[in-house]
Amino acid sequence: MRRRPARPNAERKPDGNGLAGARLRAVPTSRRATSLAVAAAGLIIGVAVALLVVVGPLRASAGDPPCSSYPTPGAPATAGTKVPAGLASRYSLLGGPQRPIDRLTSAQVASLKASGVIMSGTRFLGDAAFGGRIYLVPAEHVLSLRLAPPRCLTPVQRLIEQESLPVLRSEYRENALCIVVLYHRGRFQECAPATGNPYSLLSTNGTPGFGLVPDGVRDVTVTYWAAPPRTIAVHRNFFDIVAPSQTAPPCGVQWLDRTGNVKHVVSGCSYLTTEVPELSEYRSYVARKLSTLRSQIAALSAAIGSGDRAEARSAWLTAHLTWLEIGQDDGAYGAFGAIGGEIDGPAAGDPLGTADPGFTGFHKIEFDLWTKHDLRAATSDTVILQHLLARLTKVPLSTYLPATATGIGNWLLRPHEVLEDALRDSLTANDDYGSGTDLASITADVTAVRQLLSELAPTVDLVAPHLLANARAELDALIGTIDANRVNGAWVSVQNLPVRQRQQVDADVGAALETLAPLPDLTTSTGSNAPSD
Repeated sequence: MRRRPARPNAERKPDGNGLAGARLRAVPTSRRATSLAVAAAGLIIGVAVALLVVVGPLRASAGDPPCSSYPTPGAPATAGTKVPAGLASRYSLLGGPQRPIDRLTSAQVASLKASGVIMSGTRFLGDAAFGGRIYLVPAEHVLSLRLAPPRCLTPVQRLIEQESLPVLRSEYRENALCIVVLYHRGRFQECAPATGNPYSLLSTNGTPGFGLVPDGVRDVTVTYWAAPPRTIAVHRNFFDIVAPSQTAPPCGVQWLDRTGNVKHVVSGCSYLTTEVPELSEYRSYVARKLSTLRSQIAALSAAIGSGDRAEARSAWLTAHLTWLEIGQDDGAYGAFGAIGGEIDGPAAGDPLGTADPGFTGFHKIEFDLWTKHDLRAATSDTVILQHLLARLTKVPLSTYLPATATGIGNWLLRPHEVLEDALRDSLTANDDYGSGTDLASITADVTAVRQLLSELAPTVDLVAPHLLANARAELDALIGTIDANRVNGAWVSVQNLPVRQRQQVDADVGAALETLAPLPDLTTSTGSNAPSD
């Protein structure tokens, strides 16, 4: 679990323009200046007070430096101090000249948790909501508390320093970068070591995303748990989203390169809390379908055994559509892997084609019933299918559909990939072994996609409010086009569709695919909860 970042120092809370109770919030992406001493102060204050009566003042020896010469938080650097070269090379705004708008007064930085504040390096970054102004302040050292010998400290300060001295000395070795947000009646501020990516994502009331970005990043995408993502341009190493009405906090930020591709995921959002129960609902749906499928394959076996080819074909189609409604198709993208391919895989790739012993499952039975007209072969192939289904259902669905970041990440690909399979295999008739029922298969694929979208709705609706409505409308249009091409209720082979009608089916599938394409990127957890492969 990531350490919760220390609360920023708030000198005064703004109390105007609806800002009462506001504070600067940092998404935990980088180490903040720690202050163990401050945390410990409450525990040891009583002891310190008791010691006041017995601890006398510590006297200075002749020649000791004056107490004022030791580092103090908020103290300015010596006049003429330059921004460290490493910082100026990483953030070009620090290397340019200081403008009048960039300047702050010593009083405005006096309470920063840093020492050696480089006043010539302060930079105005941008505006926050409700009249706020955001500044970047470099300093020579991170310093949460005063560093001085015991003679310069009060008894309470001595005890606090004793507890925190190793941390203070470690932090003091690092350059600091501080963020100051000034309002008319107050300010927010915090300081962090300048190493890594400090302030990659912050937020405050009405400003749901702002941050510091190194050179080379042109745009950033900020993501939210309960709002659509926002992509915004970087200006002078800074981005700023001012949206006074938005209450959803940010949870992740991605840096984009000059081509618009993701250069670095600095921090990420986890949607696993909502997606784990959604996946559980899908497992229950699959379990019900598999139970139905067992009965339907038994009915298929009985129909074949009766010698009624028409009844056997009807039973085959019923069972095959139930399988497709699971949304795993032929195993090419399916969670069932190799056994999914054995249950519904095509003969393509098998050395002997349709005569290969590895060609099994639904399509082999289809080939028996429609192309070979061989009920005897269909009987033995149906037995094989029953054994395959038994193997599949013997394993818990949680094995095929694990509620892990990787498992859920793969599952989120299904809505798009089920239709992609339809476009690749069904609309080309590559998986038609004589039944001419590819259009029926597409309707089953649509049923699977609708089910998946229904289960994903709680997550998707938050980050893409109109995506599901658009997808459902396009799926409805696809089904309407397919139904319009049935003849007296019978299915027409894709190969026998007139060119215009076939093109319309292709276009409808393509439109739905385009709408569904962003779904995995919008809902897959990123950062520490991203899929591992």
